[in-house]
Amino acid sequence: MTAIQGLTMYRVSFLTAFIIISAFAFLAPTYAHAGAKPTGPSSKRDYWTANQKMLDEKDSRYALAHSVFDRVLAAADKRPGPIPELIILDEGGYPWARSLPDGAIILTRGAIDICLRSASMMEAKAKLAFIIGHELSHQVNGDFWHFFFYQGVRPEQAKGASAKKTLKEVIEIARKTDSVVAKELKADQYGVIYASQAGYNVSALMKADVNFFYEWAAATSPGLLEGAMFTPAHPRIQQRSATVILTIKQVARKIALFDKGVIYYKQGNYAAAKRYFEDFLSQYQSREAFNNLGLVYYQMALKEHMRLQPHTPVFRLSLIIDPSTRAKETTKGRQALMTPFNRSFKRSDGTSALFRKYSKTAAKYFREAADRDHTYAPAHNNIACVHFLRREFSSAVGQLDISIILDPTNAEAYNNRGVSYLNHAKKLKVNLNSKVESDLKKALKIKPDYVDATFNLAYFYKITGNEKEKRHYMLRLKKIAPRSGLIALLE
Repeated sequence: MTAIQGLTMYRVSFLTAFIIISAFAFLAPTYAHAGAKPTGPSSKRDYWTANQKMLDEKDSRYALAHSVFDRVLAAADKRPGPIPELIILDEGGYPWARSLPDGAIILTRGAIDICLRSASMMEAKAKLAFIIGHELSHQVNGDFWHFFFYQGVRPEQAKGASAKKTLKEVIEIARKTDSVVAKELKADQYGVIYASQAGYNVSALMKADVNFFYEWAAATSPGLLEGAMFTPAHPRIQQRSATVILTIKQVARKIALFDKGVIYYKQGNYAAAKRYFEDFLSQYQSREAFNNLGLVYYQMALKEHMRLQPHTPVFRLSLIIDPSTRAKETTKGRQALMTPFNRSFKRSDGTSALFRKYSKTAAKYFREAADRDHTYAPAHNNIACVHFLRREFSSAVGQLDISIILDPTNAEAYNNRGVSYLNHAKKLKVNLNSKVESDLKKALKIKPDYVDATFNLAYFYKITGNEKEKRHYMLRLKKIAPRSGLIALLE
């Protein structure tokens, strides 16, 4: 269905699906001969866009809607099938949206305009994100089977009274076991979660002064404000509001799990951190939770790596843990900050099945974090650390390039790229010292008290024979980390 009104998706139980398949098998010759089509015209985007004017790409509302759509699409769950595509009709009547089996999400200009009536652009984007998230949830959670069944099969066309009776029974079972109201409320629930995961402040939907559902109803049909429904299958406004409020509260309660995961991770209790991050992810699949769970597996891989081939620490890489979740930002308005969490890298050529398993899983979670938000620089930095651990230095540099492009102030990525350049040069037997020196100094320019980059520069000058520069950065390290065991490695 839509954020407000539109097509609905249905899901059948295993038993119902079995009955449907059996009925089709029984009636197959009839429909094959009749040439019945599996879908009706209203399941195609052409049905809704025919003779309709599209919103001009130069219109600022076009760029706004597509920007929000891209963010929510990246943050939403994925399912096999067509990649969702946004289509905006230049229609200013009552606002509506549609979700279609071919992947199309159709939105009207009127739907965008009602969002833009908000007190701020932040609120407008949050409302638009919810509408889009609602539609995407139908793509994710359902499989438009009603288009392939109700519109493609007619009991009256079946041969024989028994076949007609069977097919009518199947339709009735499907109607009873698949509540349209429940699907709509579920789409509201997923819609608000997707919008939140994309970083939009969903609490704006339920402001005390303006409830978005009432606002929408006032623009479409004033009768809805009195509890009327579009059809008996559509949930009342009060039900939709209650669903969204409950969802926001449920997500807010889960924040404590995320925070505990961060605490245990920083304490080095990775088993406990893993449990908390996994529990949080079971309800809220956000970039920061995937990123932090990836860090847990990275540490497990590093531990296995060090067990096989323990060596004296050489250069230091910086991982980035996200200390706050978008669930906190988007339900309470609190801003998250990135902080580095440092671990030493120990040279080793040893590998094991466990190391390969943990490093592969870490990379998988980091990539998922990056896929959930294409602007999320920490995930690319952390993927690079996995490549480095596996001695894939060229790939590490590539990921760090992306991280720096996404966030030019990312000191950790500059530090890690400098170390990666040095190791890549050794592997290829070329000289990249100028790149190493440049990146490490850029890291320190961004963050003057950065321990890892200060040590790495001092150690770099030690192995390249520049005693003067080594002493300079060694003294600097003593000032910012006087009790650090790293100083002894520079003597």
